[in-house]
Amino acid sequence: MTTDQPRSLPLDGVRVLSQAIVWAGPFGSMILADLGAEVIEIESIRHMSPTRGSYRQMPPELMDGQTGAIYLNRDGSEGFWNRNSGFNFAKRGHQSVTVDLGSDDGRELFYGLIREADVFIENNAADVVDNLGISWEALSAINPRLIMVRFPGFGISGPYEHFKGFGATMESVIGHTMLRGYRDSDPSQTPAIYHGDPNAGAHVATAVQIALIARERTGEGQLIEMSQAEAVIHHTSYDLIDYQMNGRSNAHWGNRHPSMAPYGVFRCAGDDRWLALAVPSDEAFARLCDVMGQPELASDERFAGAAARYGHQDELEPIIEAWTGQHGDRDLMHRLQAAGIPAAEVVHQAEMFDDPHLLARDFFIEVDHPDAGVRRHPAPMARFERMPLTPVRGPAPTLGQHNEDVLMGILGISRERYEELERDQVIGTVYTEDADR
Repeated sequence: MTTDQPRSLPLDGVRVLSQAIVWAGPFGSMILADLGAEVIEIESIRHMSPTRGSYRQMPPELMDGQTGAIYLNRDGSEGFWNRNSGFNFAKRGHQSVTVDLGSDDGRELFYGLIREADVFIENNAADVVDNLGISWEALSAINPRLIMVRFPGFGISGPYEHFKGFGATMESVIGHTMLRGYRDSDPSQTPAIYHGDPNAGAHVATAVQIALIARERTGEGQLIEMSQAEAVIHHTSYDLIDYQMNGRSNAHWGNRHPSMAPYGVFRCAGDDRWLALAVPSDEAFARLCDVMGQPELASDERFAGAAARYGHQDELEPIIEAWTGQHGDRDLMHRLQAAGIPAAEVVHQAEMFDDPHLLARDFFIEVDHPDAGVRRHPAPMARFERMPLTPVRGPAPTLGQHNEDVLMGILGISRERYEELERDQVIGTVYTEDADR
């Protein structure tokens, strides 16, 4: 480990270099930072980070549309990359260092940081690290104790190795899209949910901690390789095994369940108010009928038994929705839960910050960012009795904010050398005018 300081957080003393981009990578590095790791984001002023933005000068038509919604007040003025909501969330507690890996000077700075690091994680396209001279072979020769994680979309071997991918394409190629959609619709109507991104990030955070434990035993680092697409295939394993065992090829369920009924989302009183409902047994269905004031439904031959209900969902669901439509979603949630029936209101995002359960558990934490101001963030993913993780240790960094601290502090370069690197635009705190993706 990099320091001998007392450990008040699980990963105190672990230094992580990160080129973790878009959403998958940042979600993984965020977990490590929340757990106490010192995470140093490796950026460049010559290349826009895809986590910060897509263009050096954001086109007004994009800033006025969906893309602009992720920037504070849709403000596309200089420094907009420091006001990106996704970056500000996932890179909290990180440091930012800008080194131009395309230059000999920048690469040497990076090699110096590798010597002082425990972990390097990256999820660029498969050929990027080789092109930049930062392959596993090169870096492990510099630091044999290094743990390096590579997790591009499809891994670093196989026919799809060099394929480019984002959430929607990876969801499709691993069969997730065909399982998740509206009933009686084709895949063109299935919205992408980018589920594979945070799932891959969580896998990476787990793998890093396992490798750190292994290094404690062996003294050696290792390469961890993962495919983001393969990581999410595990979430379709029910269907894969179902096909092999039963020959059943599952398709779009909509909001229904493969064996449980009633199960779904039902309209409630009010504008765009809904209730999610799951009835796992005959007993639960009888209790639902009692709450509805229609106990006779439990003995109706169409609904008296799981198989019967499943076969008559088209008849049962309108009956339930006629009842839910007369009541408020939150009121129904509490009434049904009191009867032991799984039910929950479908909460709008804006309402999450006033959710009484989340507030009672102190789920949201305030983080003060120099450019974005004070914002409430979701808390770290786990709570440790003897190692409190909240509040997080700081906001997301502005571009190159920690150049001086890291390069002069960790690497010990001189002030004269630091200023020379700035003049040569190897480092900096603002993207160059010709910065690209």
